[in-house]
Amino acid sequence: MLALLLIIGLQAGEIVVTGKRLEAAQQACVRGGCTPLRDAQASIALAEAQFRNGDYLIAKRTLAAAVARNRDHAATAPKPVAALYEAYATVAYHEGDRENFRRAVAGQVHTLRDNLPAGDPAVTAVAPALGDMWIKLGHYRQAEMSLRSAEADAIRAGQDRAAMLVALRRAWLIASFDDRPRANRMLDELERRPIAQDAGLRTALRVVRFRINAASADDAQVASFAAALARDQGAPPVLLWSPRLPMGNIEATRAESRKFGGPDPLAPRSGDVAALQWVDVGYWIRPDGHTDDVEILRGTRSADWGPAIIWQISGRRYTPLRGDTAPAAGDAPGLYRIERVTRHSRYTTPRGSFIRRRVQEDGYEYLDLTRPSDQAGTGPMTGQVDASEKTISRN
Repeated sequence: MLALLLIIGLQAGEIVVTGKRLEAAQQACVRGGCTPLRDAQASIALAEAQFRNGDYLIAKRTLAAAVARNRDHAATAPKPVAALYEAYATVAYHEGDRENFRRAVAGQVHTLRDNLPAGDPAVTAVAPALGDMWIKLGHYRQAEMSLRSAEADAIRAGQDRAAMLVALRRAWLIASFDDRPRANRMLDELERRPIAQDAGLRTALRVVRFRINAASADDAQVASFAAALARDQGAPPVLLWSPRLPMGNIEATRAESRKFGGPDPLAPRSGDVAALQWVDVGYWIRPDGHTDDVEILRGTRSADWGPAIIWQISGRRYTPLRGDTAPAAGDAPGLYRIERVTRHSRYTTPRGSFIRRRVQEDGYEYLDLTRPSDQAGTGPMTGQVDASEKTISRN
């Protein structure tokens, strides 16, 4: 998704991102003493701190208020306003508020489309956002149509590279429908495009094809592919493989009912209510691409599913580290990451009740907390959605 450059003309150090000084900076914006850019920086930084502390609702309210203060400035400051929408969407989704997530993504897209030239890089970058949003909401056919439209728009604007990246998203989505032959045919067509000769896109094509067909690959094939890929790139490690979480009792019961066309046997009841459940997981990505020392650093007490997350992350395979990401010393441990994993939930009004409340839902959401966040708009709250990896498999 979008990586908004919110620090144009400002140094990152102008906003202190800890403690009372951050709150004071954001409160000045609440009182109307900030430009939209400054408000976006301060509000996103404060909300990120609140989110990291597990205060999802507070973070959501911080961003909702910032959006309300600044949405009328969309014409004059579209990028800061879009960044606020994007951050709000991220928190709303983690907190289980799917309706405000949908509205925030739409607000982000329309803010940029309506107020920037069609060929602006920010407009091109945000094009897949609606498709990604539909993926996260489980509306895969709608997602494919949105991605197809975004690809066509990019081609018309002469943005061949952006069109290729959207098409790769769509190929992965098609594979998630258990239609790997169609996805592979689509990749064959994409490889014939002139832009496919670009080194970075060649690597992206190979990664997507490998991930589509990884279920039938053996250890030797995985190792061979990872080694070949590592020779071609010096970017941060790319996730090649992640095992699916075993289906729990709730998911298994629902799947069995769906198989025979039955209703949801565990539909929310009038007395059901779910607390937020999350954990922060720390782990090393070793130089050979394996993960190691996976542990739960902290989280809510109700997160009894934590061991399953540890098992899943322990089984991941990344591309080997090289170039700028490789350790300086041969015996260095690699790269350390911390991921926030949140149990899916959603807001609904159960049958027999008039009260809307959060209820538990199948699946988990992942967010890399160690992504650099010294610049507003480039930390965990924005530019992070990889729907193909995090939500199609629902784990």
